[in-house]
Amino acid sequence: MAKLPKIEIKALWALDELHKGNRRKALQFLAEAGDGPIAEELRATTKKRGRQPFGRSHLWWEIGIDNEDLTQRGFGYETRLEKLGAEYMLHPRQIEDALSKYERAVEELRAIEASR
Repeated sequence: MAKLPKIEIKALWALDELHKGNRRKALQFLAEAGDGPIAEELRATTKKRGRQPFGRSHLWWEIGIDNEDLTQRGFGYETRLEKLGAEYMLHPRQIEDALSKYERAVEELRAIEASR
């Protein structure tokens, strides 16, 4: 039986902290992380200058998935916006933007699948 890949928990914690905006804490986790592919990719990304691809607004796919879950559980639109805003610490307008990005991506995926 093949070995399962090693879980890079420190690198995943660092990624989460980067999305929260805690760069200093994320760099501490990266210093403690091993040499796995996730840790190496994060180190390379954080060394680059300029705007970093981290932050809650970059979590549009996860926000969309959570929105679908709340929809299936019967929550209304306004309630979903409030819950998602509280969970991701974003303004309702930012949640709406993330949801529209998610919906466009899902439509594109469905179009690709339909064309096959």
